[in-house]
Amino acid sequence: MSVIVLVDGEPLAVTIAHGADGLVGRVGDVEYRGTIRRDGQTWRIELGERMLLATVVRAADAVWIAADGEIYRCALAAEERAAAGAARVATPRVTAPMPGKVLDVVVAPGQRVAAGDPLVVLEAMKMETVASAESAGVVTRVHVSAGAMVEPGQLLVELDPS
Repeated sequence: MSVIVLVDGEPLAVTIAHGADGLVGRVGDVEYRGTIRRDGQTWRIELGERMLLATVVRAADAVWIAADGEIYRCALAAEERAAAGAARVATPRVTAPMPGKVLDVVVAPGQRVAAGDPLVVLEAMKMETVASAESAGVVTRVHVSAGAMVEPGQLLVELDPS
């Protein structure tokens, strides 16, 4: 598998293949050999003598990776994202992209929103994440309140796209 991803806005070529002794990965010009074991959102990556634990959370069109005290946002590069997005359908159900705490609910039932408008502000992995509307609509129901803890995929807000 080969993809171009954006890591903190910078394009990076990533290739992963199965080798005789595990995975062979190439990130940019650097080759890595090792194993990856996954338990939910926790990934254990062993590269020779080095072991890394990472929390990996998928959200809409990005993947958030927390490792070694750093947080990275990774997304498919523009060409890949455009191709992948062609078949994507906006949903009237806005869900939590990762586990966290609700800091603020920015909308109320009956409120009209545009695509991209912020709906709920979450705190996850010591950073703020905004759950936004994928399309225009009217807020029909808010399922959370400030201070609530949420899990990935938990319903936050429902919209009527009319």
